[in-house]
Amino acid sequence: MKKINIILKDDCILIKKFGLIFIFLLCCFLIFKYTESEVKATFTGVIEEINGQTAIVYVTEEDDKDNVVSGIIYVNLAKNPDVTFQVGDKVKVGYDGTIRDTAPIGITTLTIELVQ
Repeated sequence: MKKINIILKDDCILIKKFGLIFIFLLCCFLIFKYTESEVKATFTGVIEEINGQTAIVYVTEEDDKDNVVSGIIYVNLAKNPDVTFQVGDKVKVGYDGTIRDTAPIGITTLTIELVQ
């Protein structure tokens, strides 16, 4: 009779461990899912100046009519480490739609690619 109790206790511990692991993995998934940003607005511009991994881009075309940006904008070039950007390059920039009221305008760059 005592062996049955030991097996039941071990099963309960095993079930609790799997439950905790499942809850942990579910939390990790939800954190990843809801912190992941998506591109909500884009614009095309020309790189005017490069300082390390940031660039100043002059907007030439707004791709989204809802999120109109114009002028000079700080852009994070590190979002596309496979490309070597140079002054004068035409780029298409994707961002989360939020514009920081700074001079030059600040955005959260999500994508950047060269445009021909």
